[in-house]
Amino acid sequence: KVVLEVTAKTDKGTVVPVGRKEYWELGMDLDGYHRMGAWQIKEIVDLTLPPRKTTKERFVTELPEGTAGADVEVKVTYLPAAKTELVIHQVTKKLMFK
Repeated sequence: KVVLEVTAKTDKGTVVPVGRKEYWELGMDLDGYHRMGAWQIKEIVDLTLPPRKTTKERFVTELPEGTAGADVEVKVTYLPAAKTELVIHQVTKKLMFK
């Protein structure tokens, strides 16, 4: 699966989780319930990120009162196995508020 995480670190050092989204294939049984076993899966719902395609996500959050600026970090991580984590993309932008 691929995970998109957005966090904001305020000018006062407070870290605020802005949003998180997971992209993966979902196996469903005949009744529409999520299943993990191959023998139970009758349909695959594709919730993955297509290669070389762009997708837009929107997250809304509130920062603590009096925040003058924040460093917003966007990180995309690929999790091919339970204990393996590969950061695919990571970018930080500084935002200033008036």
